[in-house]
Amino acid sequence: MRAPRSMVAAVYDTTLDSWSEWRPHGSDLMDAESLIASLGARLKPAESSVTDAAVALIARGPIGSPELVAAVCQAIGVRRALAESLARAILGHRPDVRQGPDGRWRVSSGAIAQPRPAGEPEAGMRLMPSGALIATVAAGEGAAALPLTALRFAVVDVETTGGRPGYGDRITEIAIVRVHDGQIVDVFETLVNPECPIPPMITQITRITSEMVRNKPVFASIAHEVAERLAGHIFVAHNASFDWRFVSHEVFRGTGQALDGTTLCTVRLARKILPQLPRRNLDSVANHYAVEIPAEARHRAAGDAIATAKILLALLKDAAGRDITTWGALDAFQRTGTAAAKRRKKPAWPAPVRDAADGA
Repeated sequence: MRAPRSMVAAVYDTTLDSWSEWRPHGSDLMDAESLIASLGARLKPAESSVTDAAVALIARGPIGSPELVAAVCQAIGVRRALAESLARAILGHRPDVRQGPDGRWRVSSGAIAQPRPAGEPEAGMRLMPSGALIATVAAGEGAAALPLTALRFAVVDVETTGGRPGYGDRITEIAIVRVHDGQIVDVFETLVNPECPIPPMITQITRITSEMVRNKPVFASIAHEVAERLAGHIFVAHNASFDWRFVSHEVFRGTGQALDGTTLCTVRLARKILPQLPRRNLDSVANHYAVEIPAEARHRAAGDAIATAKILLALLKDAAGRDITTWGALDAFQRTGTAAAKRRKKPAWPAPVRDAADGA
């Protein structure tokens, strides 16, 4: 990402004498990360409309640095490292906001979330009357004791044009399979017009062509429905960080609002419950649990999501066989031996969204 002076000047209030001091390499454009690193000591964050806009956005709900920078700097697709630098420049001096361990910015006072009775969980996302999508997770001490059977899961799979949602890759198909009380209760699926060509290599894998999606809805037209289907559910996927990044990016792109919630990755859970398997990709875990995925359904959103939902139920059943029957126990179990486990002494009811996936 290369940044024009307007982007950096919008973030910083500078007393530099001339533009030449901003371009040591003799160009009107330079690498923004290098610029911030080299000039950061000479600049001070601006108390400006950019900061005000950022604080107002955070007041609607927790938001990550890339989404925040995209909204207030009008810069979609900024590299994460640069987005973090810019977000800290915009907000680092503000005592009323903080960046949590999950990387998301929040109001320090905790005024965003209304207090809930202990033991009354709400997981996932919900659409607020203001239009802001914020996390609705319980924080009571008794929440960790909630049985897994009381939780609702939304198992998601997306097919995409590539692997980088912030760099032009888009969703071509999405499926959401909701699981309540140990049963699949409904399946939502739709092809999506990505508003860009589908690479031939992707078509070979998914069998989704540009012609198939030409007259399908763009994601912006289904963003609110997607959010509503995720509301009150834990977001589950096989390699959850991939699906979460695409869905949250598309919802933000379509609505201007940030998505927040809790993810559960069946790859990561399978690594803990099925250590004997040499691989934990979808085919390997499905084969272990005798979950059949018809050939025509593989690498399609609904087929993969339904298989993942069945795998989730099988993994939770195996977890129950180990006396892991509550969210707190499951959270602690999947964290065992990880860096996160060393940083945290007790499990959270579901923690703010984190990348829960290990690569398959």
